[in-house]
Amino acid sequence: MVRFVHGAAVVALPLVGGLRRSQRRAATPVENACDADSTSCSCFAVRDSNFCKTCPECGTCGEYCGGLLVEALVRDLEASNSSGVFMTLGGTPSTIYTWQDMTTAVHGMATTGAGNMKLYAGEGQNHVYGLVNIAAFLAQCMKETIVYDACDENNWSNGAVVDEVGGTAYSATSACGQLKQSYQDYTCSAEEDALAGGKMACDPDPNMEMRARTQATWYGAPTKMFCAPRSKVPKAPRWDSNPWCNPNRPDEQMPFPDDVDLDTYFAYVNAGSASTCRDYAGQKAGGWSFDGCSEAGCAGSEAPLFGQPEGRTDLESCCWWGRGVIQTTGTCNFGKLNYYLGKRAADEGRSSLFPKVDFCANPNAICEPESPPELKWIAGFFYWLNAVQTYDHSEYNFMTQLKSWVDGGLNMEDNIFIDGTSGIVNRGCHNPPNCGTGELDGREDRQHNFAKVLTAMGLA
Repeated sequence: MVRFVHGAAVVALPLVGGLRRSQRRAATPVENACDADSTSCSCFAVRDSNFCKTCPECGTCGEYCGGLLVEALVRDLEASNSSGVFMTLGGTPSTIYTWQDMTTAVHGMATTGAGNMKLYAGEGQNHVYGLVNIAAFLAQCMKETIVYDACDENNWSNGAVVDEVGGTAYSATSACGQLKQSYQDYTCSAEEDALAGGKMACDPDPNMEMRARTQATWYGAPTKMFCAPRSKVPKAPRWDSNPWCNPNRPDEQMPFPDDVDLDTYFAYVNAGSASTCRDYAGQKAGGWSFDGCSEAGCAGSEAPLFGQPEGRTDLESCCWWGRGVIQTTGTCNFGKLNYYLGKRAADEGRSSLFPKVDFCANPNAICEPESPPELKWIAGFFYWLNAVQTYDHSEYNFMTQLKSWVDGGLNMEDNIFIDGTSGIVNRGCHNPPNCGTGELDGREDRQHNFAKVLTAMGLA
């Protein structure tokens, strides 16, 4: 449940330019606040309906006014018509990502936040800015992960990818890094390391072993990613989508449960071509194979920019694949989660949304069913705070563009804001391919997602 700090009566909220397309109600202080304390923030706001609009010049009442803003934001999210928004490729609602869990995550990141960063909820008493911020975030999530109903990164290194970057199609080493990346070699900046007192990133553990929770579901799709020390999986196999799975096969040949003992699963993997049809429920084809690979294993792509000049043929310390709604990936990013939101923050005396979650010891925590369901969302919002809300280029400042688009009337024919935001997420800049990282993938899908979310919110 979402919990609020301030009690509040409800009145109509005047908004910039009268832009709302539906009637919403915003939080204001209780009317008898001045009887209780004539010097309280709530009393100031009762006496002057524009008081909170003056923030940050509202003195010590900034936190109070911000709380009212977040209340209005969360209440509008709860009142949204969210049915049918988070849909998968199969045309069914996502079973992993829900609007309620997202709303819970919004409240946590807009109030507690991460360090000195918080999810932008709006300004003054105008929470429409905050709703549009969330809509832009969701437009990316719906394209990147929700449509696939995936929490863990999928193995998408097919033949076309391998033709471009090298390696072996669908090698198990995709867990180590795809597209010439090495996730265990993600380093944080010198400034971030200094802030953390020496090192921000998680330390790779060669003895760490785990298996992902989700995988793609198309016919013959590669199974869940996994990592293991060389002592348990000496060489990496590749996924072969061809072997057909007889639906009437004996029980002992049916898929393992999701929580299969890892030693049992690793023994199955090591059997090579005999390892078919036992990887996930509903599997119709596919299995592990060493055919066509070297004696060392089925190599992944080289990652020279990460200190890996040759493709990996093992899975040791390869536990840092992407997880969550915007695929938190690599030792640096998991280290940041731990420093700002996890056990390290709590151990070092900082506020922490998840004081018992050690993201470095268990990166799988983001996707585990026993974890708080909003965690997979909060990991994505953490990225948003760091990379998107702070994006500032001479031609495109995210916050300026967001406010301009709202103040201009939420014109759905004007795609400058959402296209720029999509570029930041998908290609690292607001105007791809001008930054040299390729064309924006799924431009129209992201525009459609943005409109779909705004419609659910009553803004379009």
